[in-house]
Amino acid sequence: MLGALTIISILNLNKNIELPFVFGGDGAFLLIPPSLLSACEQALLHLKKLALETYELSLRIGIVPIETIYKNDKNVSIAKFMVSKNYAQAVIKGGGLDFGDTLLKTSSKADIKATFDTNFTLDIDGLECRWESIPSPKDETISLLIKCDEESYYKNVLEHLDIILGNNTKRHPIISDNLNLSYDKKTLAIEGSLHGKSSFSKSLIIFKYKCINLLGDLLMKLKIGAWGNYKENIVATTDTEKFDDMLRMVLSLKYKQIENLEIYLEREYQEKNLVYGIHKADSALMTCLVFQRHGRQIHFVDSSDGGYAVAAKMLKQKMKALIS
Repeated sequence: MLGALTIISILNLNKNIELPFVFGGDGAFLLIPPSLLSACEQALLHLKKLALETYELSLRIGIVPIETIYKNDKNVSIAKFMVSKNYAQAVIKGGGLDFGDTLLKTSSKADIKATFDTNFTLDIDGLECRWESIPSPKDETISLLIKCDEESYYKNVLEHLDIILGNNTKRHPIISDNLNLSYDKKTLAIEGSLHGKSSFSKSLIIFKYKCINLLGDLLMKLKIGAWGNYKENIVATTDTEKFDDMLRMVLSLKYKQIENLEIYLEREYQEKNLVYGIHKADSALMTCLVFQRHGRQIHFVDSSDGGYAVAAKMLKQKMKALIS
């Protein structure tokens, strides 16, 4: 939720500008123009405060000029991939994002120097988290990270993944039959906590979400208008496979496929062609950015119980072992 919150709060700074971004499960990258710099600094500072007060999480924030990336012999090359008519995905390579991430975590050079502006209003309109965890259509849902030293080697990796796992339709972690709106207080409180601070106000907001979900379930069940295909539209706008100086995937697989995948990845790792991280769960979690109810929207997906964050720990351990 916090990673998605970072994205929506910056996208909402100017809804007439389409910004490239990547959701990483436990964080996000966005590329912004200089015209949004000051507002973006305030949005991030307010997010840091909100994260601590609402979720008791310490959010690491920072801004890195593209110029700094270029001066360190890195690049940021961007492609726009239309996943569906309602969702355009940014594909980014060149090592620039990886460099910026390292700078953020190891140096104060990316720190925001601006003073916290109490008059700034954080706009998180469009962020939703109202679905139950989504059971895997197969045996397990996994979060997978793969990083190759040579960019050209990713083509080889993707070809092998298609052979082992099937194409991205066959390995998709979500099917419409497994999508169910939530009426669970704890699940709805994740979003409700952003809008209500007292227990009473949160209870009212959660009650409102339950009523909205009840209406949504009715409209989908009766197939009224565009609601008849709403779940299919969600599946078509999910953020399950992407690239940002690293291959990130959330997949639903059979046990035998996972076994074959791990054999392949470990062999490639031992041959020093790649490093990888993998996390297995029985379900997926979904957080939604809804700009138009029956139009432009994005649904961020990660596996349950840690997802990309846990996979990233494994990747880093393997990377350290490779170096040593």
